[in-house]
Amino acid sequence: MSAAGEGDGRLSVTHITTFYPPTSFGGDGVQVQRLAMAQARRGHEVRVLHAPRAFELLNRVREVSRREENDEGGVSVRAIDGQGGALETLLVHQCGGPVLSRRRLERMILPTRPGYTSVVHFHNVSLIAGVRGLRLGTGVKLYTPHEYWLVCPTHMLFRYNREICRERTCLRCTLRAGRPPQLWRRRALRERCMNSVDRMLYPSQVTQRVYHEHGVDNAGEVLPHFLPDAYAASAARRGGRDAEMEPYFLYAGRLDAVKGIDTLLQHFADREFAAPLWVAGDGPDGEELRSRYGSHPAIRFLGHCDEETLGVLYRDAVGLLMPSAGYEVFGQVVAEAFAHGTPVLASPVGGGAELVEASGAGAVFRSADEIAAVTGEWTADPELSGRLGHKGRQFVERELSEAAYMARYEDIVGELAR
Repeated sequence: MSAAGEGDGRLSVTHITTFYPPTSFGGDGVQVQRLAMAQARRGHEVRVLHAPRAFELLNRVREVSRREENDEGGVSVRAIDGQGGALETLLVHQCGGPVLSRRRLERMILPTRPGYTSVVHFHNVSLIAGVRGLRLGTGVKLYTPHEYWLVCPTHMLFRYNREICRERTCLRCTLRAGRPPQLWRRRALRERCMNSVDRMLYPSQVTQRVYHEHGVDNAGEVLPHFLPDAYAASAARRGGRDAEMEPYFLYAGRLDAVKGIDTLLQHFADREFAAPLWVAGDGPDGEELRSRYGSHPAIRFLGHCDEETLGVLYRDAVGLLMPSAGYEVFGQVVAEAFAHGTPVLASPVGGGAELVEASGAGAVFRSADEIAAVTGEWTADPELSGRLGHKGRQFVERELSEAAYMARYEDIVGELAR
């Protein structure tokens, strides 16, 4: 372990994030959880502050099963919105910072103590701390953007929920999304608050580029997410594809316009492919998509799948299809498919394509004809898809391992602390 300030390199890390499992919608919460637990396994002191009430409000549920305080895997997990509730969530959204919960947040950040280097790591803070919350805490401050909230009121830079944002119409787009405008969104305020952050950790080159194009000049670097050792080991134990399975291609993710799933389903409904499409996941467009395509013989909806079930689906698929229509920040499902030895066919937009091109473990498509050609080739030649999947496994071991990520993370903290 690299030195990280005083002592023997031990860190005292507070992660601040709106969403954290089980009160999370998907990839961003899972990545925070994986990072926190990996740090705890390495002997660091780790706390996560999150806002489950925000998840309840956005998910339109009265209350999920949760506790104000919880300890799991050596990680101290604390809910900070117990007193302010829905009002505090609204105030953070509108004011750009914690109002009722500011003192609670400050008290819950792990204190600096001898022998440890203090780290405050911000993630999706949109409904827990806001941009003003970036000034909270002391020590090394890191920010990992899991979406584009800093530069986009709807978080995704996906204008009118139908296309990549290339012309700023923020007010109309926000209103069409059913959200109230945010008065705090001034570039000068954002820059003043961002001055408190020592380093941006971008999950992909495309995320870094997009943030820079939208005026975020904070010094940062690309640090792709990782897969935990236990996940990679479990995937390896599953072995290769079950030869008795009928061939199928897999989509895994939220059923949401920004994911491009609607267009992919339309392609499978309009033309004949070498194998059917199995769809794992759910989301805001789920009901509509199932009503339109649920009876089509080439499309099978599986609903939400737990990690164990999804692992089997990855392993037995001929390939994973990732049709992103927006700037995917990383491509977690791509990394997971690679770990199971499954190649990936991705759209050219976002972090998924970046992983495919860096690994050589798949292909990038730009049309329905290219999807048909590649899926047909992989289905007809299992040895080809196997070779591509093997490249994916090697890429995970080489570039997306827990050890490689943590070593770089600790180096960054050590550099900033000094």
